[in-house]
Amino acid sequence: MTTLVTGATGFIGHEVARQLAAAGERPRLVVRRRARGPLLHGLDADIVHADLRAPETLARAVAGCDRIIHLAGRAVFEPARKLVDSFVHGTRHLAEAAADAGVEHLLFASSLLVHAPTDEPITADTPPDPVTDYGRTKWFVERKLAAFGARTGLAVGSVRLPHVYGPTDQLFGRVHRRVLLVPGRTSRPYAHLHVTDAARALIRASEQRWQGASAIGDAQPAGWDEVLGHLQARMPDLRVVRVPESLARVGTTLLAPAVALRRQPTLQTVDAVRSWNFSMPVAPDALWPQLGITPRYPTYREGIDATLDSYVAFRWRHPVEDRSR
Repeated sequence: MTTLVTGATGFIGHEVARQLAAAGERPRLVVRRRARGPLLHGLDADIVHADLRAPETLARAVAGCDRIIHLAGRAVFEPARKLVDSFVHGTRHLAEAAADAGVEHLLFASSLLVHAPTDEPITADTPPDPVTDYGRTKWFVERKLAAFGARTGLAVGSVRLPHVYGPTDQLFGRVHRRVLLVPGRTSRPYAHLHVTDAARALIRASEQRWQGASAIGDAQPAGWDEVLGHLQARMPDLRVVRVPESLARVGTTLLAPAVALRRQPTLQTVDAVRSWNFSMPVAPDALWPQLGITPRYPTYREGIDATLDSYVAFRWRHPVEDRSR
């Protein structure tokens, strides 16, 4: 059994790789930027240098693999034109290489943002209706993958991840600096999931050759005010600076021309501000019963406490902030 993990040097991909290696499997990990390869040091894994945008590099990467957990892509709220290469073209190249190599299953890490904001808990039956370019791009890829699978026989699944957090994510990197700038004040419910549980769900779905598409979250959606309140209770010296949503939208709109010139991904966009203020709860029983597992951290409270306890073990540079080539 060989699992290929794309995006293995990213936040979620690294945890997926770590869990697979810890379970005794020797995963194959795709690295695009060589400078980030050392992040995988210490994992019992095979490292392969490949680029989803260069299909000629993928045949060697997928050869002999039984399944793929696909996490690579620009995990930011940017205009669609910046997302197409990694998500649309890259995923197409990967799926074609997988089908040619006889891979059995491809699991796509999609996003909760394929859905529209809603006060009703999102389930697998909630129809997609994205309102951001990031969500639209993910939904487009989901549909293309499903059609490709139906045409070629490649089993395909799409797990729509919520806000995933943990000791190596960008949010907690800023928490560690004791100052957190947030765009708005909101009690609207949002689905969260600790990275440990996100990786567990992805691995189990891949192991089961699960097919379909579904959102997932922990057992208790919570608004950002509630989450940040818990953080501040655990870290009294954490300063949360709230910029009014309207002002944050104006600021990111004015920054848009400069941001468009940047090659590196960024979260300084209007869609990022909008998404922070969405209501996006997920039903607690979405997907978990099908996987036969439950979250190790059932709510943000347990997850945040565990994150703060473990954060001291990491000195991490999030891929969004990593300028190394």
